[in-house]
Amino acid sequence: MSLARKLVPGVALALLLAACEDDPVGPDNALSEEESVALLKGAGIALAQVLEDSTLIVGVSESGLIARCPLGGQAELVGAFIEEPGDTARLGVDFLITPNECVIAADEIQFTVDPGPALRYQLLVEIIAATFEFNISGMITGGVDWTLDDRSGNCAMNLTLEAVPDLVNETLTGVYRGTLCGHEVEIDATTLLVVDL
Repeated sequence: MSLARKLVPGVALALLLAACEDDPVGPDNALSEEESVALLKGAGIALAQVLEDSTLIVGVSESGLIARCPLGGQAELVGAFIEEPGDTARLGVDFLITPNECVIAADEIQFTVDPGPALRYQLLVEIIAATFEFNISGMITGGVDWTLDDRSGNCAMNLTLEAVPDLVNETLTGVYRGTLCGHEVEIDATTLLVVDL
């Protein structure tokens, strides 16, 4: 499988349901930066499992697919995979994800996420045939409502991917920059990959 094809589910869906911003109720409900990153990683793990196991697709809605979250709940996915061959081939995803009591977990922290209102995940990999150069771009925007133990809040995010593939080692060097749960963050993109490149 090509590096570009491996990046789409790993990076794209690894980040799909993530997001957090401080709850306006008060600072005691706010997620820490570590909890925010765990939410992001948990969403990626859940969505990678959905992509790898077609039995988790349980139905269709008027505009998309309904997937069962592996730990409970479900999410609606509306959008498309991008696959355009040519001198500059383009592979990617552009999805709107709406979770409904979707349970996710990472770093021994378990969350339940709901619409807040939804997340949009965009990832594009361009491969220039003449030079075998890769260009990677992506964004995650939107928000979810989260529950963690006896705390809850609404989480918004606006992250931009800045990445360069390492074709020799079949990995990725880069960061997601922007806001996550009210925190200004710069997250190593490799910590968010949930499949081997």
